[in-house]
Formats: sequence, structure tokens, C-alpha cells
Amino acid sequence: MWCRSIGVIGVIVAVAVSPAFGLLGAPVGATPIDDATAIVTASQKAADAAAVRYEAAVEGLEELAARITELEGQIAAGKAEAATLRATARERAVRAYVGRDVLGPGTFVLEGGDPLDQIRREKLLAKTKAREDADAHRLKVLTGELDRQRLEVEQRKVEQEAVVAEVEVEQVAVQGQLQEAQRALDALEEQLRQELAAAAAREAAAAVARAASSRAGNGRDYSSNDVATGIVCPIRGALSFIDSWGYPRHQGAHQGVDLMAARGTPNVAVVSGDVTFKQGGTSGMGAYLRGDDGNLYYYFHLSAYEGGPRHVAQDEVIGYVGNTGDARYTATHTHFEIHPGGGSAVNPYPSVRPVC
Repeated sequence: MWCRSIGVIGVIVAVAVSPAFGLLGAPVGATPIDDATAIVTASQKAADAAAVRYEAAVEGLEELAARITELEGQIAAGKAEAATLRATARERAVRAYVGRDVLGPGTFVLEGGDPLDQIRREKLLAKTKAREDADAHRLKVLTGELDRQRLEVEQRKVEQEAVVAEVEVEQVAVQGQLQEAQRALDALEEQLRQELAAAAAREAAAAVARAASSRAGNGRDYSSNDVATGIVCPIRGALSFIDSWGYPRHQGAHQGVDLMAARGTPNVAVVSGDVTFKQGGTSGMGAYLRGDDGNLYYYFHLSAYEGGPRHVAQDEVIGYVGNTGDARYTATHTHFEIHPGGGSAVNPYPSVRPVC
């Protein structure tokens, strides 16, 4: 049951922190979830270690019980054999006492008897004596074995008592570790629930913000505009701008938003992606960011570039505000454009208004 629970939580964690998950992005709450997951993993390992020790103790207990049973069986068999040997010895002693069955020197030898009978009887006497000696030796050996086996049984029972105590200790340890692991698992589940709730709240707030940004103070309706989400403000510093999309310019309708800022204010990558630079013409010094989100972003009229063409992270500086190109007689600003999927430009105002 425990392992299945851990597996399920592992899937939940993997989904929850995945960038593709709708509510939770990797940066949101990643550290608390990672910490909770680490606690669950550590608790699981501790429980596993306790279970290994417990199973080892139980195995030792079983081995001792088996050995004790084996020894007790051997003792029982030895006692039975010893009883038989003693009974045989007593029977022979009785027969010897009454003068039957036991041969001695000159037994059954009559005066004038056949010498061959005497030889045969002496041989029979020798065999009988050898059998008695063997039985006596076996009884002696058997008695020693029984003493040793009894001593070993006592030793094994003492060991058994110690192992029983060890098993009890390890059993308590296993239960304690499992309870600790369950508490860690519950904490992780609660952390995930909180993160999901917080992400849902953020998503709801973002939806409200998008809805609010779809209508600006100028009365324009932006609900049909293509809005780039997940971007940061293109300018890192104080700025001012209005929705100038479509305003007349000498080269045609305005196709971007002019972000007014002091000369040299950093321009940053609104998303991660590949940046290239191009200088000349009406745009002056321009930066072109092909975002990892599939969109193309233009920055025109820069005063300087930062670094060369490369792959940049989101919020990395790529240039600085200026007024190059056909903006040389205007206030310093960055002309910013958004081209969804690399196609035609769309009004960037509803995209930058919530983040700048």
C-alpha cells in the first residue's frame, strides 16, 4: 500500500512541476515541493532500512527456532537409542547372573568334549564381547552428544530470547518510520493542494487582468487582439508609453509601441530565445528576438547592443535605449513589435501593458 502511495505522489509531483502543466509552472512553489518530496524520499528510505533490519531479525529468529527444533529431535532420538542400549545391557547382565546366554571361559565344555566345540565357543565369546564393547562405547559417545546438544539448545534459547527482543525493537522502528513517512506524504499532498489552489488563483487573476487590459482608458477594445502571455517588460527601468498602434508615420501606419525611456536604459529579452542584430535603415540599431515561444520580437532605435548573436534567457539584457535610425530627431525610446509565429505584426500594447 505504501509503495503504491509513493508512486502516485511521484506522478503528481512530476505533473505538478512540469512546465507543460496548465496551472503550475516549474518556478512556482518548486522549492517547497522539492523539499516535501525529499522528506518523503528520506522517510521512505528510513522505513525501507528498518524493514530490512526487521526481516533480518525475523530470519535469524526462524533459523534459531529451526535449529532448536532440530536439536530437540536429535536429543529425543538419542534418548531413545540410549534407552535401548541400556535395556540391552541390563538384559545381558540379568542373563549373565542366572548363567544363561553369556559365555565364559570353559562354558559348555564338558570333560572329554570335542576340542572343535571349544574353539567355536571361544570365537562366539569373542564376538559377543566385541558387541558388548561396541554398545558400551556407543552409549558413552551418545551420552556425550546428548550433553552437548542439551547445552547448545540452552544457548540457542538464550540467543532466541535476545533476537525476540531485537525483533520487537525493529518492529517498533518499522512502524515509527512508516508513520513518519506517512506524515511526510500527507504534508506533500497538502503542499500540492496549496500549490494547485494558488496556481488556480493566479490563473484567475491573470484572466481578470487580461480582461481588464482588453479595454484601456482610451476606450479601445483589445479583446480581439493577439496577446503574448508569459513575457516580461522589454525595458528594465522607468518608462512611459501609449497605444500608438496604427498612428500615421512617414513610412506608413505605426506597427508597434514606442516605449519612452532614458538613453542607455537596458532592453531585455521578453522571453528566452535566439537574438540577432541588424543596423541601418529606418530601424537604426535593431535587435531581433526569435522567442522559444514561437513568436518574433523587434527592438528598434537602440543606442548599443549587449553581446553578440546568441541564445538568451528571459530578462537577459540585449541592448540599450536610444534614438538611432529615423528616430534620431525624436526622444529616446524603443520601438517594440510582436509578430506571432513570425508572421505579421499585431498590436503589442495589450501584451506589454500588464507587465510594464
